Amino acid sequence: MEVLVLGALMTAGYILYTTEEAMPEQRSETLENYYVQGSTFEDISTALSKGIRLIELHIYSDGQDQPVVALSPRYDGMTARSFESCCVTLVNEAFPSRDPLILSIVPHTDKSFTLNRVAYHLNTTVRKHLVKGSVEGKTLESLGNQLILVSGSEVRGTDLEPMLNLSWNDSHLRRLTYQQAAHPRDESELRTFTEKNIVIVAPDQAFSTFKTLDDVHSYGCQWNLCPGSGSGFIPRG
Repeated sequence: MEVLVLGALMTAGYILYTTEEAMPEQRSETLENYYVQGSTFEDISTALSKGIRLIELHIYSDGQDQPVVALSPRYDGMTARSFESCCVTLVNEAFPSRDPLILSIVPHTDKSFTLNRVAYHLNTTVRKHLVKGSVEGKTLESLGNQLILVSGSEVRGTDLEPMLNLSWNDSHLRRLTYQQAAHPRDESELRTFTEKNIVIVAPDQAFSTFKTLDDVHSYGCQWNLCPGSGSGFIPRG
């Protein structure tokens, strides 16, 4: 009897193993077909160690017009680190990886010199990982080990503008707050938009109130910078 039980368990284990092997990870879809949990105002090394592949940096200009990154939503000019040091951390700890890294840049300065320095530091640290041109139509597999750069209209006219792969001022990417994503005025329109386009959800006043805000995915919004769960690129069901 014990032999029969052992044999049955081994057979069941083999079937489970071969079934899992027969279901390869889905990596042939384009970016809008994956959910991505992001991080903002968090230690970059900590975020990367958790498997986070979407990081947002809020850029300010210091006393010498050099770019610095705020470490909290309430920037006081003191709690910040240099953008250059952030780039060094990214190149050393985010790569190599079979997944791309999405870097969202939010400027809080209109100084071209500062934003040009952002472009300079990217080019002198992570240059070999930068995606050239648009990422529309490219599969997750083809973007592996590369850095996707995202920002808005604030970088127009600077050296950073031509380096962008996506802008939330263009038609393919939309930036919403948590309230706009979780409680949209037009639910049907948002669902339709996310079928072929991407929505990045940024924290608002709810940032310090809720621990997990996974309900931003209810209407198809893919990139979540609010506190949430998960890591890497998760195929949309």
